[in-house]
Amino acid sequence: MKKIIFSIACFLLNFSLSAQYHYPASKTVDSSDTYWDVTVKDPYRWIENIKDSTVLNWFKAQADYTNAQLARIPGQDLLKNEFKAIDKIRAAAISPVAKAGGKYFYRKRLPGEQVAKLYYREGEKGKEVLLFDPQQYVAGKTFDYEPGVSDNGSRIAMNLSEAGSELGDLRILDVATQQFLADVIPHASGGFAGGSNTDILYGQYKSYDTHDPENNLNLPNKLHVVGAPVATDILLASAAKYPELKFDAADYPNVSVFKNAPWMILGKYTVENNLTLFYAPLSELKKERINWKPLTTKADEVRQFFVKGNDLYLLTVKGNPRFKIIKTSFTAPDLDNATTIAEGDETWKISSVSQVKDYLLINFSKNELVLHPKVYAFASGNLQEAGVPLKGNILLGALSEDDNEALVINTGWSTPHNFYTYQVAGKKLGNGPFHLTYNGAYPHQSDIAYEEVEVPSHDGVPVPLSIVYNKTLLKKNGTNGSLLLGYGAYGINAYLPAFPANYLPLINRGFVLAFAHIRGGGEKGNDWYLAGKKTTKPNTWKDFNACADWLVKQQYTSSERLACTGGSAGGILIGRAITERPGLYKVAIPKVGCLNTLRLEFSPNGPVNIPEFGTVKDSAEFKALLEMDAYQHTQKGVRYPAQLITTGFNDPRVESYIPAKFAANMQASNASAHPVLLYVDYKAGHFGGSTLDEQFTQRAREFGFILWQCGISGFQPEN
Repeated sequence: MKKIIFSIACFLLNFSLSAQYHYPASKTVDSSDTYWDVTVKDPYRWIENIKDSTVLNWFKAQADYTNAQLARIPGQDLLKNEFKAIDKIRAAAISPVAKAGGKYFYRKRLPGEQVAKLYYREGEKGKEVLLFDPQQYVAGKTFDYEPGVSDNGSRIAMNLSEAGSELGDLRILDVATQQFLADVIPHASGGFAGGSNTDILYGQYKSYDTHDPENNLNLPNKLHVVGAPVATDILLASAAKYPELKFDAADYPNVSVFKNAPWMILGKYTVENNLTLFYAPLSELKKERINWKPLTTKADEVRQFFVKGNDLYLLTVKGNPRFKIIKTSFTAPDLDNATTIAEGDETWKISSVSQVKDYLLINFSKNELVLHPKVYAFASGNLQEAGVPLKGNILLGALSEDDNEALVINTGWSTPHNFYTYQVAGKKLGNGPFHLTYNGAYPHQSDIAYEEVEVPSHDGVPVPLSIVYNKTLLKKNGTNGSLLLGYGAYGINAYLPAFPANYLPLINRGFVLAFAHIRGGGEKGNDWYLAGKKTTKPNTWKDFNACADWLVKQQYTSSERLACTGGSAGGILIGRAITERPGLYKVAIPKVGCLNTLRLEFSPNGPVNIPEFGTVKDSAEFKALLEMDAYQHTQKGVRYPAQLITTGFNDPRVESYIPAKFAANMQASNASAHPVLLYVDYKAGHFGGSTLDEQFTQRAREFGFILWQCGISGFQPEN
């Protein structure tokens, strides 16, 4: 009898706790697909009809409900004030763009300013000139922009889109007059051809409609001459124009032209890392048809290319998963007998490469956590130490191919990053126009400490884990809150060591910040990437869960105070981490996440992602997609962690209905008392807010949710 009474009491308690969240009604409709004799049910398929009024009303109801719940969390204004105070510590937030014609171009945002504006200086010490203010382009609106500088710095190709719309127009800004020219290329993006001030190479989408499933298919690559009617632009490449090159509908054709080189390259681009490339003489650029010749196939495993006159330098993983750079010639390209000029080894992998006038700048790394640059001289063929006289992690990057001045980034977990200029030939360090200065130390900056460890995963493979915390607040008795971050896709090195200024309001409340460098990323080289792709994708979330387990067992935190987050492709990670180990986490924030991978290829940006995740048309890849699908792994009656699931309604990369379907299913399935909220940002695409206030509000919302669910005082709603 006592056992029966206890069971009834537990049932009533769970019912009472769960009932406090009265989510907007989400109907289910019988829907299913059968792939390879496996029937997959999809009861929320109706949400994919994104333009239907019923669906739009459902999104609105979810957004209103979530906003009301989040508004109950106190302390968010306090967090915003802390973000503002942190922002004031930098004299300016600066992001270098390019150097051209003796001018340095950069974005700069002063403390308190809402957006970064585009500036330039004539020489290092020249007068600063404001070129473009994205809040003054159209009265009452804010624009996102990507600038591309012409060869002599006289013009800027401005890829403009209204904030949150993602797709916009390509326009040309005259630097001398600071006025836009008459040219307007609709729903397009591109930049100036190498060595040119008049020729713009661009790709063009079908329309501005991010929800159109055909918007990203069969795209053309074109050439526009400044001042000419757009109707006369030259079609350089497309599947229709060159059927013999066998472009797929999802391929993005793109032509590259190089300064001081008589050649051009045409590439097929998707998320596939191994490039298929063709080449032709530059003299054929404006001819009716170009005689494209094959240069590389996927089997060559080429990831990047650099051109110097007739010489071609290729970054490849063929024969070395830690990367190598090989050299051949356009006059007689022979990749099988190319010369190796630099390569990684068991300790150091090649992390990134860029090019200045007389050198290749080659950054080597240990797990992307210890960074070390070298330079290769074109003339002598010598590979040597860069010789940058700075301590800590150092990265070199190119600003221009006109000279040998490089950009230096000095970075680390416990010290704020800084920019310098560096004369590669003379080994001379300079402050340059990008150098950042600080008005004082960040809050508790001297108390910020970090550890680099390797955690054994489910199969014994060691996974790098970076741990950052305030050493005066770390107790290691399980009472500290913790936020674990991960990504693990595309071979991307997602988390380079960088001072976590944005996370100080968490760290200085005793939170441990941890970055899991999991398989699927590129931290340990190409093998590390392939070990978390398609059929091996489960390693990605199993690595992540192993890191979470380790943090709990070592008492950096406990499951009752452990939050996790990841965005975009990192949504696969977070979705499957919590559906496989729901009791391991207290909070999960999958941001604009790929949470329904079985339906990804049917979305506008899905076909281009097939090389990374797979297709249901292949039996093995279908099984892999099903395995990584968090929506399909959500089970009725399981006690899941609290979740704040986000989407940008104009997102062209992960359609809004993908996280929305997961949220609807999770709300109906969750048996715990923890909230499952779908946040819909109607003013955003894939990357969230454009203005400072929008970013601070978004961050305060997420941090407030974490602090609330982890039981931190000052963030608990009254009722």
